[in-house]
Amino acid sequence: MKKKLNNILVMKEEYYLLMRYLKKKRTGFRNRLATLSMGRELRKAELVDRADFPADVVRLNSTVIVKDVDTNRVTTYTFVLPEKADHRQAMISILSPIGIALIGFRKGLQFTWNHFSAKHKLSILEVYNSSSLNHSPSLDLSPPINLSAS
Repeated sequence: MKKKLNNILVMKEEYYLLMRYLKKKRTGFRNRLATLSMGRELRKAELVDRADFPADVVRLNSTVIVKDVDTNRVTTYTFVLPEKADHRQAMISILSPIGIALIGFRKGLQFTWNHFSAKHKLSILEVYNSSSLNHSPSLDLSPPINLSAS
């Protein structure tokens, strides 16, 4: 499966999970900004069935090793839902700026990430995915009734 330029791949059931999650009321400027940013990324995504989803694409519960090409700094992130985030264990919210930047991207991709006033040239060195979504039991993975509603 080839990745289209400027397109991200998202597993269908994770798309539904994240869209439902984003529709829940979020308070505070930072949460609203993250919700809008992730929503934009998800709407651009190519949705892929679980059986066809590539193992080397960043998704919810992925552990990702990223290198800043300019500084040679290597960082490992595991992307989780916000309520499971724990920075001491490198478990980062998928709604964090880096989570939003990386979702749907493949191992080997090099790209420029504009974060605040800084530009970072990042390279995805490795992506590890488990076979389960490990989702919150309160979140429904089924498709929303009306996909066109926002």
